[in-house]
Amino acid sequence: MRKFLVVFVFVVSVVIAGFAAFVATRQNLKFDAPMPPVQASSDTAVIARGHYVVRQLASCPICHGDPKQYDRTLAGEEVPLSGGFVFDIPPGKFYPRNITPDKETGVGNFSDGEIARALRYGVGHDGRALLPFMEMQGLSDEDLVAVVSYLRSEPPVHHVVPAHQITLLGRIVTATVLAHPVGPKETPLKDDPHGATVENGRYLVESMSNCWSCHTQRDYKTGAIVGRHLAGSNMPDDFNPNRIWAPPNLTSDPTTGRLAKLIEDQFVARMRAGRAIPGSPMPWQQFQTLHEDDLRAIYRYLKTVPPVVHETGAPFVDKS
Repeated sequence: MRKFLVVFVFVVSVVIAGFAAFVATRQNLKFDAPMPPVQASSDTAVIARGHYVVRQLASCPICHGDPKQYDRTLAGEEVPLSGGFVFDIPPGKFYPRNITPDKETGVGNFSDGEIARALRYGVGHDGRALLPFMEMQGLSDEDLVAVVSYLRSEPPVHHVVPAHQITLLGRIVTATVLAHPVGPKETPLKDDPHGATVENGRYLVESMSNCWSCHTQRDYKTGAIVGRHLAGSNMPDDFNPNRIWAPPNLTSDPTTGRLAKLIEDQFVARMRAGRAIPGSPMPWQQFQTLHEDDLRAIYRYLKTVPPVVHETGAPFVDKS
Protein backbone atom coordinates (compact mmCIF):
# COMPACT_ATOMS: atom_id res chain seq x y z
CA MET A 1 0.00 0.00 0.00
CA ARG A 2 2.83 2.38 0.84
CA LYS A 3 4.52 1.72 -2.50
CA PHE A 4 1.21 2.24 -4.29
CA LEU A 5 0.68 5.59 -2.55
CA VAL A 6 4.21 6.71 -3.40
CA VAL A 7 3.72 5.81 -7.05
CA PHE A 8 0.26 7.41 -7.11
CA VAL A 9 1.53 10.68 -5.60
CA PHE A 10 4.45 10.68 -8.06
CA VAL A 11 2.18 10.15 -11.07
CA VAL A 12 -0.27 12.84 -9.92
CA SER A 13 2.61 15.25 -9.33
CA VAL A 14 3.99 14.60 -12.82
CA VAL A 15 0.55 15.13 -14.38
CA ILE A 16 0.02 18.39 -12.48
CA ALA A 17 3.50 19.63 -13.34
CA GLY A 18 3.00 18.72 -16.98
CA PHE A 19 -0.36 20.46 -17.16
CA ALA A 20 1.08 23.53 -15.45
CA ALA A 21 3.89 23.65 -18.00
CA PHE A 22 1.35 23.19 -20.83
CA VAL A 23 -0.74 26.13 -19.53
CA ALA A 24 2.32 28.33 -19.04
CA THR A 25 3.61 27.76 -22.58
CA ARG A 26 0.25 28.71 -24.13
CA GLN A 27 -0.20 32.15 -22.56
CA ASN A 28 1.43 34.13 -25.39
CA LEU A 29 0.64 32.19 -28.54
CA LYS A 30 0.93 34.17 -31.79
CA PHE A 31 -1.41 33.80 -34.76
CA ASP A 32 -1.01 34.79 -38.38
CA ALA A 33 -4.54 35.91 -39.27
CA PRO A 34 -5.01 37.75 -42.58
CA MET A 35 -4.89 41.54 -42.53
CA PRO A 36 -8.12 42.90 -44.09
CA PRO A 37 -7.33 45.40 -46.87
CA VAL A 38 -9.06 48.25 -45.06
CA GLN A 39 -8.21 51.91 -45.42
CA ALA A 40 -9.92 54.58 -43.33
CA SER A 41 -12.03 57.04 -45.28
CA SER A 42 -12.55 60.76 -44.70
CA ASP A 43 -15.95 60.64 -46.44
CA THR A 44 -18.52 62.15 -44.06
CA ALA A 45 -21.18 59.59 -45.03
CA VAL A 46 -18.83 56.69 -44.23
CA ILE A 47 -17.87 58.25 -40.89
CA ALA A 48 -21.56 58.86 -40.10
CA ARG A 49 -22.31 55.18 -40.73
CA GLY A 50 -19.38 54.27 -38.47
CA HIS A 51 -20.77 56.57 -35.77
CA TYR A 52 -24.15 54.83 -36.00
CA VAL A 53 -22.56 51.39 -35.82
CA VAL A 54 -20.19 52.17 -32.94
CA ARG A 55 -22.45 54.38 -30.84
CA GLN A 56 -25.86 52.81 -31.39
CA LEU A 57 -25.99 49.45 -33.15
CA ALA A 58 -22.97 47.89 -31.45
CA SER A 59 -23.16 49.98 -28.25
CA CYS A 60 -19.36 50.09 -27.98
CA PRO A 61 -19.46 52.84 -25.27
CA ILE A 62 -21.00 50.38 -22.80
CA CYS A 63 -17.63 48.59 -22.55
CA HIS A 64 -15.14 51.02 -24.10
CA GLY A 65 -16.56 54.22 -22.63
CA ASP A 66 -15.09 56.06 -19.66
CA PRO A 67 -16.48 54.16 -16.62
CA LYS A 68 -16.45 57.39 -14.60
CA GLN A 69 -19.07 58.68 -17.01
CA TYR A 70 -21.15 55.49 -17.13
CA ASP A 71 -24.31 57.31 -16.04
CA ARG A 72 -23.94 59.60 -19.04
CA THR A 73 -23.50 56.55 -21.28
CA LEU A 74 -26.71 55.02 -19.92
CA ALA A 75 -28.46 58.34 -20.52
CA GLY A 76 -27.50 58.14 -24.20
CA GLU A 77 -24.86 60.86 -24.11
CA GLU A 78 -21.61 60.45 -26.01
CA VAL A 79 -18.57 59.81 -23.85
CA PRO A 80 -14.95 59.22 -24.90
CA LEU A 81 -14.11 55.65 -25.88
CA SER A 82 -11.09 55.78 -23.58
CA GLY A 83 -11.62 52.39 -21.87
CA GLY A 84 -11.24 51.38 -18.24
CA PHE A 85 -14.45 49.44 -17.60
CA VAL A 86 -13.77 46.14 -15.84
CA PHE A 87 -15.32 42.70 -16.32
CA ASP A 88 -14.78 41.13 -12.90
CA ILE A 89 -15.55 37.47 -13.57
CA PRO A 90 -14.11 34.13 -12.31
CA PRO A 91 -11.33 33.99 -14.98
CA GLY A 92 -10.08 37.41 -13.86
CA LYS A 93 -10.49 41.14 -14.24
CA PHE A 94 -10.57 42.19 -17.88
CA TYR A 95 -10.33 45.80 -19.07
CA PRO A 96 -11.60 46.86 -22.53
CA ARG A 97 -8.91 49.07 -24.00
CA ASN A 98 -8.78 52.70 -24.99
CA ILE A 99 -9.87 52.78 -28.67
CA THR A 100 -9.42 56.50 -29.26
CA PRO A 101 -6.58 57.42 -31.68
CA ASP A 102 -4.20 58.42 -28.88
CA LYS A 103 -0.75 57.18 -29.94
CA GLU A 104 0.52 56.29 -26.48
CA THR A 105 -2.50 54.74 -24.76
CA GLY A 106 -5.02 54.15 -27.56
CA VAL A 107 -4.98 52.74 -31.09
CA GLY A 108 -3.24 55.69 -32.76
CA ASN A 109 -0.16 53.64 -33.62
CA PHE A 110 -2.11 50.69 -34.99
CA SER A 111 -2.61 50.44 -38.72
CA ASP A 112 -6.10 50.40 -40.24
CA GLY A 113 -5.51 46.74 -41.09
CA GLU A 114 -4.54 45.87 -37.51
CA ILE A 115 -7.72 47.44 -36.14
CA ALA A 116 -9.79 45.65 -38.78
CA ARG A 117 -8.05 42.33 -38.04
CA ALA A 118 -8.83 42.68 -34.33
CA LEU A 119 -12.51 43.18 -35.13
CA ARG A 120 -12.86 40.43 -37.73
CA TYR A 121 -10.40 37.78 -36.61
CA GLY A 122 -9.86 38.44 -32.90
CA VAL A 123 -6.11 38.91 -33.30
CA GLY A 124 -4.41 41.90 -31.68
CA HIS A 125 -1.71 44.11 -33.17
CA ASP A 126 0.91 41.90 -31.47
CA GLY A 127 -0.47 38.69 -33.01
CA ARG A 128 -2.00 37.34 -29.80
CA ALA A 129 -5.59 36.13 -29.55
CA LEU A 130 -8.03 38.65 -28.08
CA LEU A 131 -10.64 37.42 -25.63
CA PRO A 132 -13.97 37.09 -27.46
CA PHE A 133 -15.82 39.81 -25.55
CA MET A 134 -16.07 41.91 -28.72
CA GLU A 135 -18.05 39.67 -31.05
CA MET A 136 -18.01 41.77 -34.20
CA GLN A 137 -16.47 39.19 -36.52
CA GLY A 138 -19.48 39.25 -38.84
CA LEU A 139 -19.26 42.94 -39.78
CA SER A 140 -19.60 43.49 -43.51
CA ASP A 141 -16.59 44.79 -45.43
CA GLU A 142 -18.42 48.10 -45.82
CA ASP A 143 -19.11 48.46 -42.10
CA LEU A 144 -15.57 47.40 -41.21
CA VAL A 145 -14.31 50.40 -43.18
CA ALA A 146 -16.95 52.63 -41.57
CA VAL A 147 -15.98 51.61 -38.03
CA VAL A 148 -12.25 52.13 -38.61
CA SER A 149 -12.98 55.47 -40.27
CA TYR A 150 -15.10 56.65 -37.34
CA LEU A 151 -12.54 55.58 -34.74
CA ARG A 152 -9.87 57.50 -36.64
CA SER A 153 -12.08 60.61 -36.63
CA GLU A 154 -12.53 60.68 -32.84
CA PRO A 155 -10.43 63.04 -30.65
CA PRO A 156 -7.51 61.19 -29.03
CA VAL A 157 -7.77 60.74 -25.26
CA HIS A 158 -4.69 59.93 -23.20
CA HIS A 159 -5.85 57.31 -20.72
CA VAL A 160 -3.88 54.31 -19.51
CA VAL A 161 -6.07 51.22 -19.09
CA PRO A 162 -4.86 48.59 -16.57
CA ALA A 163 -3.56 45.27 -17.84
CA HIS A 164 -5.82 42.23 -17.49
CA GLN A 165 -5.53 40.48 -14.13
CA ILE A 166 -5.97 36.81 -14.99
CA THR A 167 -6.69 34.20 -12.32
CA LEU A 168 -5.45 30.61 -12.37
CA LEU A 169 -8.81 29.59 -13.84
CA GLY A 170 -8.39 32.30 -16.46
CA ARG A 171 -4.95 31.02 -17.45
CA ILE A 172 -6.34 27.52 -17.84
CA VAL A 173 -9.25 28.80 -19.94
CA THR A 174 -7.00 30.94 -22.17
CA ALA A 175 -4.68 27.96 -22.68
CA THR A 176 -7.49 25.58 -23.63
CA VAL A 177 -11.06 26.72 -24.39
CA LEU A 178 -10.06 30.22 -25.52
CA ALA A 179 -6.58 29.46 -26.81
CA HIS A 180 -7.39 30.36 -30.41
CA PRO A 181 -8.81 33.61 -31.81
CA VAL A 182 -12.44 33.63 -32.89
CA GLY A 183 -13.08 34.57 -36.51
CA PRO A 184 -16.30 34.92 -38.52
CA LYS A 185 -18.63 31.92 -38.59
CA GLU A 186 -19.28 32.45 -42.30
CA THR A 187 -17.98 34.67 -45.09
CA PRO A 188 -18.84 38.27 -44.11
CA LEU A 189 -21.04 40.30 -46.41
CA LYS A 190 -19.38 42.75 -48.77
CA ASP A 191 -22.05 45.44 -48.31
CA ASP A 192 -24.23 46.06 -45.27
CA PRO A 193 -27.93 45.28 -45.78
CA HIS A 194 -30.54 48.03 -45.49
CA GLY A 195 -34.27 48.34 -45.01
CA ALA A 196 -36.94 46.58 -42.98
CA THR A 197 -35.95 43.16 -44.30
CA VAL A 198 -35.30 39.79 -42.69
CA GLU A 199 -31.80 39.86 -44.22
CA ASN A 200 -30.98 43.17 -42.52
CA GLY A 201 -32.53 41.95 -39.27
CA ARG A 202 -30.41 38.82 -39.30
CA TYR A 203 -27.28 40.92 -39.84
CA LEU A 204 -28.18 43.29 -37.00
CA VAL A 205 -29.16 40.57 -34.51
CA GLU A 206 -26.39 38.09 -35.28
CA SER A 207 -23.42 40.22 -36.35
CA MET A 208 -23.94 43.80 -35.23
CA SER A 209 -26.01 44.31 -32.09
CA ASN A 210 -25.32 40.71 -31.05
CA CYS A 211 -28.66 40.25 -29.27
CA TRP A 212 -27.84 36.55 -28.91
CA SER A 213 -24.83 37.36 -26.72
CA CYS A 214 -27.02 38.23 -23.72
CA HIS A 215 -30.27 36.51 -24.72
CA THR A 216 -28.63 33.07 -25.00
CA GLN A 217 -27.39 31.25 -21.91
CA ARG A 218 -23.62 31.21 -21.42
CA ASP A 219 -21.25 29.48 -19.07
CA TYR A 220 -19.88 32.57 -17.34
CA LYS A 221 -16.67 30.79 -16.34
CA THR A 222 -15.66 30.05 -19.93
CA GLY A 223 -17.96 32.28 -22.00
CA ALA A 224 -19.20 29.25 -23.95
CA ILE A 225 -22.77 29.24 -25.24
CA VAL A 226 -24.70 26.49 -23.45
CA GLY A 227 -28.35 27.44 -24.07
CA ARG A 228 -30.75 27.49 -27.03
CA HIS A 229 -30.31 30.38 -29.44
CA LEU A 230 -32.06 33.59 -28.29
CA ALA A 231 -34.16 31.65 -25.78
CA GLY A 232 -33.19 33.84 -22.82
CA SER A 233 -30.60 33.52 -20.10
CA ASN A 234 -29.47 34.39 -16.61
CA MET A 235 -26.44 36.64 -16.28
CA PRO A 236 -24.52 38.35 -13.46
CA ASP A 237 -24.75 42.08 -12.83
CA ASP A 238 -21.40 43.79 -13.51
CA PHE A 239 -22.03 46.26 -10.69
CA ASN A 240 -23.98 44.25 -8.11
CA PRO A 241 -22.66 40.74 -7.35
CA ASN A 242 -25.92 39.87 -5.59
CA ARG A 243 -28.08 40.51 -8.63
CA ILE A 244 -28.81 38.11 -11.48
CA TRP A 245 -30.48 39.48 -14.61
CA ALA A 246 -32.72 37.40 -16.86
CA PRO A 247 -32.72 38.65 -20.47
CA PRO A 248 -35.99 37.26 -21.84
CA ASN A 249 -36.71 34.58 -24.40
CA LEU A 250 -36.84 36.39 -27.78
CA THR A 251 -38.37 33.53 -29.72
CA SER A 252 -42.05 33.32 -30.60
CA ASP A 253 -42.88 30.40 -28.32
CA PRO A 254 -46.53 31.09 -27.40
CA THR A 255 -46.08 30.43 -23.67
CA THR A 256 -42.57 31.71 -22.82
CA GLY A 257 -41.43 33.80 -25.80
CA ARG A 258 -41.49 37.59 -25.70
CA LEU A 259 -42.07 37.95 -29.46
CA ALA A 260 -45.27 35.89 -29.29
CA LYS A 261 -46.85 38.65 -27.21
CA LEU A 262 -45.92 41.61 -29.41
CA ILE A 263 -46.98 42.65 -32.87
CA GLU A 264 -44.47 44.62 -34.92
CA ASP A 265 -45.74 48.10 -34.00
CA GLN A 266 -45.76 47.17 -30.31
CA PHE A 267 -42.16 45.96 -30.57
CA VAL A 268 -41.07 49.24 -32.18
CA ALA A 269 -42.94 51.24 -29.55
CA ARG A 270 -41.33 49.24 -26.74
CA MET A 271 -37.87 49.81 -28.16
CA ARG A 272 -38.58 53.53 -28.50
CA ALA A 273 -39.78 53.72 -24.86
CA GLY A 274 -36.31 52.94 -23.48
CA ARG A 275 -35.30 51.66 -20.05
CA ALA A 276 -38.19 50.64 -17.80
CA ILE A 277 -36.15 48.85 -15.11
CA PRO A 278 -33.33 50.85 -13.46
CA GLY A 279 -29.94 49.25 -13.93
CA SER A 280 -31.05 46.96 -16.76
CA PRO A 281 -27.99 45.81 -18.76
CA MET A 282 -29.86 46.31 -22.02
CA PRO A 283 -28.37 49.40 -23.76
CA TRP A 284 -31.79 50.99 -24.13
CA GLN A 285 -30.59 54.56 -24.69
CA GLN A 286 -28.62 53.41 -27.72
CA PHE A 287 -31.22 51.04 -29.15
CA GLN A 288 -34.18 53.38 -28.72
CA THR A 289 -32.63 55.74 -31.29
CA LEU A 290 -32.14 53.11 -34.00
CA HIS A 291 -33.59 53.81 -37.42
CA GLU A 292 -37.15 52.55 -37.67
CA ASP A 293 -36.32 50.30 -40.62
CA ASP A 294 -33.66 48.63 -38.47
CA LEU A 295 -36.07 48.06 -35.59
CA ARG A 296 -38.64 46.54 -37.94
CA ALA A 297 -35.93 44.42 -39.57
CA ILE A 298 -34.90 43.08 -36.15
CA TYR A 299 -38.49 42.15 -35.34
CA ARG A 300 -39.03 40.45 -38.69
CA TYR A 301 -35.87 38.39 -38.31
CA LEU A 302 -36.65 37.38 -34.73
CA LYS A 303 -40.02 36.09 -35.92
CA THR A 304 -38.14 33.61 -38.12
CA VAL A 305 -36.14 32.17 -35.20
CA PRO A 306 -37.43 28.72 -34.20
CA PRO A 307 -39.59 28.93 -31.04
CA VAL A 308 -38.06 27.53 -27.87
CA VAL A 309 -39.88 26.74 -24.63
CA HIS A 310 -37.78 28.43 -21.94
CA GLU A 311 -39.14 30.51 -19.09
CA THR A 312 -36.58 33.01 -17.77
CA GLY A 313 -38.76 34.26 -14.91
CA ALA A 314 -38.60 37.69 -13.32
CA PRO A 315 -36.39 40.34 -14.97
CA PHE A 316 -33.89 40.03 -12.13
CA VAL A 317 -33.29 38.24 -8.84
CA ASP A 318 -31.62 39.91 -5.88
CA LYS A 319 -29.78 37.30 -3.80
CA SER A 320 -28.95 39.65 -0.92
